[in-house]
Order: sequence, then structure tokens, then C-alpha cells
Amino acid sequence: MTKSPDTSQVLFRREYEHELETWLRVRFGYLCTTFVALGLIQLIANIFAMFGPNVSGAIVTTAGTTLSLCIVAYFFLERDRFETREAVLRGLATMILAMGAVSISAWIGADWFGLKVFPSILLAIFFWHFTACLFLPWTPGESLRPILPLLAIWAGYTLFFGSEELDDRVLAVIFGPGILIPGLLICGWRLRRHSRHFRSTMLGRRFRTLRQEFAKARGIHEAIFPAEYDDGYVKFQYTYLPMRELGGDFLHLHIGAEGLIHLALIDVTGHGLAAALTVNRIYGEMERIRAETPRAQPADVIQLLNRYINLTMVRHNIYATAIALQLDPYAGEIRWASAGHPPAFLRGVNGVVRQLPATTVVLGALPDEEFEAEEESMELSPGDVVIAYTDGAFEARDRMGSQLGLDNLRQVLHSQPSPQNWPQFICSYVDKHKAGRAEDDVLVTSLTFISMRLQTKSAEAVVARS
Repeated sequence: MTKSPDTSQVLFRREYEHELETWLRVRFGYLCTTFVALGLIQLIANIFAMFGPNVSGAIVTTAGTTLSLCIVAYFFLERDRFETREAVLRGLATMILAMGAVSISAWIGADWFGLKVFPSILLAIFFWHFTACLFLPWTPGESLRPILPLLAIWAGYTLFFGSEELDDRVLAVIFGPGILIPGLLICGWRLRRHSRHFRSTMLGRRFRTLRQEFAKARGIHEAIFPAEYDDGYVKFQYTYLPMRELGGDFLHLHIGAEGLIHLALIDVTGHGLAAALTVNRIYGEMERIRAETPRAQPADVIQLLNRYINLTMVRHNIYATAIALQLDPYAGEIRWASAGHPPAFLRGVNGVVRQLPATTVVLGALPDEEFEAEEESMELSPGDVVIAYTDGAFEARDRMGSQLGLDNLRQVLHSQPSPQNWPQFICSYVDKHKAGRAEDDVLVTSLTFISMRLQTKSAEAVVARS
């Protein structure tokens, strides 16, 4: 089974590599400065040693130390020419190899002539590796690049030219690389600790940025929602509770020039950013429909929305349910067409509740030539309220996992006395039932028929007269 990569590593790989490169470049300078300081101390000690009995050994070590200082100084001055992290690592490896070659050459030469220069070249290798690992943010594997060739030279010379017994030389070659363990442990610990800290910092920074971006996006997204409306004849109200910063529920209100109220309530599949982007596209389509066909009936709106979604969104497995309503305040009539949407309710002024059921299938399920948007109507009396909602209203679950359900939602509409704001009242009831975080967006709307607008047969008659 293939293990999926850490998302944060994939997201911040470039930033992390840049961070390591900058860190390595700075620490390279620190390491060179340390080597120079230690080399100068050793050089001073060697100069004083020249006045002792081991003059030849002091001269050899002085020459080796001086050459090593020149090597370190060269790479320190050239460090800005290393443009990438890999180039810096190559420079480091070359510098340590060159220093090691000088020291090993001096050690081998002194050993051949019987001069006592170093207690053991293995200690020098340990010093270079451990010191470098203390400073440099490199991986254990990267730390071995300059050291393994030096170890190989030491092992070959010790095995074939050493003065000890063969068994001792073999054991020394076998266990000698163990001196690298402290440096390797430091490398692994430092990089793991830094990696966790870096990911935590970057995730926190990215999270704050995303929250700010989502807050701005939510403001833009909610700007497409209509304002509440009350002209003394019809009152429109709604309450919207997205489960995340952005949601897939949407409503569109259009007040016709003839005084008809057109309302469309749409619920896109999915949640979050993808659903919100889809909603914004549908909003543009609704604006186009109303601009080009301002007198479109509910069935016309549903038909056109289905065509649009089937042509543009089904390829992305995006569908939607919708209900289109038209309230005629002249005739006292509500007309609707519903594409797989939960049934709206007509709550009469006398407390009787009737359903406005779906009249066709969900949007996008059928191509335009096979889709038929039927339309139905009911008469209204002053004081009647039409309430439409999305499925998040009745699918809210309590602590036992039970949904609120359509029957309980309908029962809420029998409440007496009638509340001033039905959407707020219903959402408050849903919130009391719900336990934990919402699983879906909740959008509840209401159209209250207050009174007849004119004593004419219909709004169309008013338009025809004018």
C-alpha cells in the first residue's frame, strides 16, 4: 500500500527548500569562522611548540594548519558564488575533503618518518564531522559525503600499513566509523525538529491567510444575496446559515416591473468553496435570464436552469435542486415549479399548512430535450405565508443521530401565534434540535402575502392596460 505524502510537505516544499538553503548558507559562514578561529589557536600553539624538543613535528603541523587555514579562507570568501543549496553542499564537501587531504598527507608523511604529529587521524575526522554537524543543517547522508572518502583512506592505510597487530587493525577499521554516530544523530534531530517547527509555522501562517481570504470571499459571496423586501403588499425574509465560510445554498429575488414577485431557491450539491463557485455562476445565469426574459414564469426559469447546469456542470458531477416561485399580489396567487427540491409550505392565515411539492427531477439530470418543467399554482389569502428551505433545515441531527425530519418541520409551522420572522423562528428551532457542528447549509425563506395590491384580475391585465 502506497503511503500518501504529507500535504504540508507538498504545499511548502519550495518554501522549505529556500529556508534550508538560506540557513545552510549562513551556517556555512559560521563554520568557516569557527575553523579559522580554531586553526589560529592551533597555529599559535604550534609556533610555541617549535621551541620544544619535537621541532620537526611542530613544523609539519604548522605547515598543515597554515594550508588548512588558506583552504577555509578561500571557501569563506567564495561562498556567495554558490547559488543553490546543492552548490553550497558541494563547496562544503570540497572544503572538508581538502582539509582532510592535507591533514592525512601530513599524518602519513610524519608516520613514515617516525614523527609524532597527531594522536590519530581518526580523531581529526571525528572533529571535522562533529563540528560540521553542530553547525550545518544538512541531512545525515549529506554529512557523510566528505567524510566517507577520508574514512576510506584512513581505513586503507591502517589496514595495510598500520603498525598494530592485524586483528587490532581489522577491529579498528570495523568499529572506527562509529565515531560518526554523534554527528549523524545531531543532524537527524536538528532537521526533524526544524521541519516540524517550519511546517507548524507555515500552516499557521497559511491558515490565517486562508481565513482572511475566506472572510473576504464570504463578503463578496453574500453580496449576491438579495436584501429583504416589504412593499406593504408582499414581505420577503430569509435566514442563511452556511456550515462553512462559503456555502452552496442560494436564492434570487426579482421584482418585476408589473409588480410580480419572483423568487428562486437553489441548492447545489456539495459544500464549501466548490459549491460557492458554482453558486456564483448560477447567479450570473439567473441575472441573464431575468435580463433577457423578465416575464419568465417559474417553469421557464427551471427549464433554463436545467439546460445551463446540464451543459456546463454535469461534467463535473455537479447537480442542483431548485424551486422557482412567482407571487402575484394582484390576483392573490402563488405559482411554482420545483426540480427535486424539498416541498415548500403554504401556511394559511387560519393555521392550515399545505405542501408545494416538486414538479420535476433535479437540475442537470436530464438534457434539455428530455426535461419537462411543470408548473402548479394555489390561491392566496391575505396573511398567508409561503415558506421554502433547503434540505439542511430538516436533515439536522440531534445527539442520538436522529434527523429533524419534514414532519417535525411542518409541525413548527402550526405554531401560534405566528412569529414576525418565520425564517429566524425556524432556524432557531433547527439549531435547538441540532447537536454539534452543522452537516449542511441551512437556508429558509418566506413570502408573506399581506394584502391585495389592486382590484384587478391579474398583474398581466395591469401590464396590458398600460
